[in-house]
Amino acid sequence: MKQDIKFLTRIVSLVSAGKLKKLSVEIKRASKRKVNVRRIEEAILQCYLFAGFPAVIESFKVLRDVVGQSNAKAREYEVGKFYVNGVETCRKVYKEDYEKLIQNMKALHPEIAQWMIIEGYGKVLSRDVLSLKEREILNVAILTMLGWERQLRSHLKGALNVGVERRQIFKVFKNIADICGRRKIKKAKEIFLTLQKRN
Repeated sequence: MKQDIKFLTRIVSLVSAGKLKKLSVEIKRASKRKVNVRRIEEAILQCYLFAGFPAVIESFKVLRDVVGQSNAKAREYEVGKFYVNGVETCRKVYKEDYEKLIQNMKALHPEIAQWMIIEGYGKVLSRDVLSLKEREILNVAILTMLGWERQLRSHLKGALNVGVERRQIFKVFKNIADICGRRKIKKAKEIFLTLQKRN
């Protein structure tokens, strides 16, 4: 796992919090440390799953002000491919809980189950540039900032399922503590420790 993950966790936390001035400072710091712009772009794109398009659009404006225009190319939108990749990625993250997850989502609304697989796991979390381990670490940072406890619990477990080490999770909490605040970090640690006791 690349050392720039510290910057990426801070960037996604700031995107999710809508702290654009601090985001600009963090992107400048990351640029000085030679963090690859494509990796920053991927981290910001991923935020739309939990923080929404407004946060991502405004954050990309900040990124462009700092680093200039991108040479990224739009990818072909292939729903069938997204679905196949999404099922595979979601199974890696949820392991034995995959079928239960799908049933739970269908019970909420059948469209949510499809969107989760196609959009979340297929279109976004199956992309290259960042590994699945790195993406799950970023999900932990985003969800800690946003305070979605049930989702955070799922992605903490998912991070462990894809090979993220316990110490790396605690490093994430340390890296983003000044952004999220003590209350959110304390709650995230409690959720993680409870999860560890069950396993």
